[in-house]
Amino acid sequence: MTTTFESALKKLEDTVEKLEEGSIPLDEALSTFESGVSWSRECNKYLENAEQRIKTILKNGNGEYEQKEFVLDK
Repeated sequence: MTTTFESALKKLEDTVEKLEEGSIPLDEALSTFESGVSWSRECNKYLENAEQRIKTILKNGNGEYEQKEFVLDK
């Protein structure tokens, strides 16, 4: 089964929620934290991939298409 960004993010959110409760034993908290770091890295990979894929194709002065990096105006 392939993990999607949404499912990885949900796992990360669940992990953070579990840690924030503060009611789990230290050993379980440490393994939960390790799991959270793993899910965080998984989400980050998805976001980095998305950032690389976000390109805007524009015609240049010669009428040819060229790729330009997408820049979000704030």
